[in-house]
Amino acid sequence: MNKNIRYTFHKNYLFRQYLNDTREIVQDTIFHSPINKKKNTNIVRNRIIFEQDANSHYFTFRNKKNLFKDNPISYIRHKNLNNVLKNLKKGKYNPDIFLDLHGLTQYQAQKALGELIATCQKEKIFCAHVMHGYGKHVLKKQTPFWLSQHPDIIAFHEAPKFFGSDAAIIVIIEINT
Repeated sequence: MNKNIRYTFHKNYLFRQYLNDTREIVQDTIFHSPINKKKNTNIVRNRIIFEQDANSHYFTFRNKKNLFKDNPISYIRHKNLNNVLKNLKKGKYNPDIFLDLHGLTQYQAQKALGELIATCQKEKIFCAHVMHGYGKHVLKKQTPFWLSQHPDIIAFHEAPKFFGSDAAIIVIIEINT
């Protein structure tokens, strides 16, 4: 006979003897019913759309041809904020949020810029990076014009080389406290 059979039998006997007074565990998993969040989502979505529209109504489709012919593109709202523009040109501000406008229509780009401004004011972010790209130069020409129309834009300048040079703009946004 095999010596392992006796050893296994003895092992099984001890195991059964050890578990003699035990009982089966009852499954106690709790199932939660789904919470209806549609009401809250619609309120938040409507508020976000309102904020986007509130910030994008400043933008027009009229193009001032003589406004941004200088290269690199720069803008400052008040002349007394000239130090902000100098620091922006030197690349001392690092953007905290990025917006990519590649592949968007002009209307979609305006909505995205409005959403960016609303998000920056809500999250208290003062420096943003807008990538408009080259393409057919439509968004490249229109984006500075739209940004210059908004009252909460303090300054913007063409991005430094490591942020996309003339295919992007670094924007300083006023934070309402």
